[in-house]
Amino acid sequence: MRLEAQAIVLAAGPGMRMTTLTNHNPKCLLPLGTLPMVCYPLHLLQEAGFLEATVVVSSGAEQRMRKLVEQYDLKLNLDITTVNTSDDPGTADSLRHISAKIKHNVDDVVIITSDLVSDVKLQSILNQHRARGAALTMLTASQQVDFLKATPPGPKSKPALSSDVICTESETGRLMFAVAGGDYDEVLSLSGRVLSNAKSLDVSTSLTDSHLYIMKRWVIEYILSKESPCGEMGSLKDEIIPHLISSQFISPPTKERNTRKLDIHDVIENEEYDDLVTKYNSSVVLSRHHSSKPVDSRVCYIYHHPGLCVRANNLNCYWELNRKMHSLFSEVCPNSTWSTRHPSADVHEKAQVSPDTLIGAGSVICEKTNVSSTVVGNHCRINSFVRLTNCVLSDYVTIAQGCVLENSLITTNIERKCTIKNSIVTDPERVEENMSYTNEILEASQDFA
Repeated sequence: MRLEAQAIVLAAGPGMRMTTLTNHNPKCLLPLGTLPMVCYPLHLLQEAGFLEATVVVSSGAEQRMRKLVEQYDLKLNLDITTVNTSDDPGTADSLRHISAKIKHNVDDVVIITSDLVSDVKLQSILNQHRARGAALTMLTASQQVDFLKATPPGPKSKPALSSDVICTESETGRLMFAVAGGDYDEVLSLSGRVLSNAKSLDVSTSLTDSHLYIMKRWVIEYILSKESPCGEMGSLKDEIIPHLISSQFISPPTKERNTRKLDIHDVIENEEYDDLVTKYNSSVVLSRHHSSKPVDSRVCYIYHHPGLCVRANNLNCYWELNRKMHSLFSEVCPNSTWSTRHPSADVHEKAQVSPDTLIGAGSVICEKTNVSSTVVGNHCRINSFVRLTNCVLSDYVTIAQGCVLENSLITTNIERKCTIKNSIVTDPERVEENMSYTNEILEASQDFA
């Protein structure tokens, strides 16, 4: 039986932009609100009707990933595979690692990153992808500047902002050119092939590639082939996607196959009955069959989502997503059984807890505490006379009696009474009794000798 689509979640990324946190926890399992980060793209797939997904994680994270299905009542069957991330493999390397798992009886493959938080409807992207007969559809969104410029705890620094450059055909939204932020100089040149294949172009630096792609199965097989020009490319976004886009405009090769690399023309699979449908089409729904031109199976498109679409791939976005999750939760997790305040949480009647505070499963908030605008992870304990304001606490964190914490990210127990403001704490031994800390990162020192 032929299947419509296969889902792949790339969750092995080491999180090099937020090593303060990812040195102690796989990035995909970092708590975001009261859920592990990877739950959000998994729910997106589940809402679109997927029953299973292949998930690529770093070595050592597979057991925790398997527990997610039962722990968070996911309806997806997860096929989990691991990659060694000690050499910092790229996203394309993760795909190559699971090439044997790409099903031959699917039409399309959905590739989604584990750090995407969005209220987009995946089914709408799939519908457009199929209606246009696209080889590739890329999810784009407007740059979420308020997230990128958010000020996380720790020493203050100016965020490094870099914009993707995305060029589309004005009338159709066809993707004509794309380059990742930071991968270009002050001047960009568009090839004559691009300019000659569009009546007019929209060039944007305010759109961002959201790392959700839908590709035809034959495209996946092409980019994973060792004989393809993509064979030595490490990054999906930086190298392979630009290659696929440029492949729309190249002419078929003239040399014999045994004298050259694999070309995209060698592997194109036209959809069955395309010519007949184009000839006799009477549908009022616009599709590729309404054009008088022959159907081109190499075409690439964007699907632009005007709503929320943020990647928690740096400390700024991660912090801001946590801060706003109380208001975003119903949008990004519709129809889920999850809640912002778990029914198993034990909040003492004499504790003052603001309505915008998230509380995870099994957490205890003792009497005479004051908790406002804070994320309290799963199985935490907040002892008496503690004041928490605008903080994020990971799972299994205990806060000692009498502590005052403001605007801070805490991933470990605070075992001694202290005051912590605008700081990140990952090592309990760095916190001393009755001391005050401001704008610091309290983590274990590393000995490189």
